Amino acid sequence: MASMTSLWASCASVTLLLILTQVPAGYGNAEADALIAQKYSLSDPDNVLRSWDPTLVDPCTWIHITCNEENQKLGECTPIWAFST
Repeated sequence: MASMTSLWASCASVTLLLILTQVPAGYGNAEADALIAQKYSLSDPDNVLRSWDPTLVDPCTWIHITCNEENQKLGECTPIWAFST
């Protein structure tokens, strides 16, 4: 009986690990989530925000995002003329 419980616990742990590794990397990052929401609210015909990928956890790697040495977002430098709402 003890080995059955141990087997079940191992299977549950592996299943949980597999589920967690399938969550996009940007999930849970409030700044990235807000920027992605902003991206989807705009029309981007020239694909200016192509690097804004919700699966990337660090928006500091995205084009037009300025960050400091601690990877804290300082601002956005995106030409407004490139978009329409």
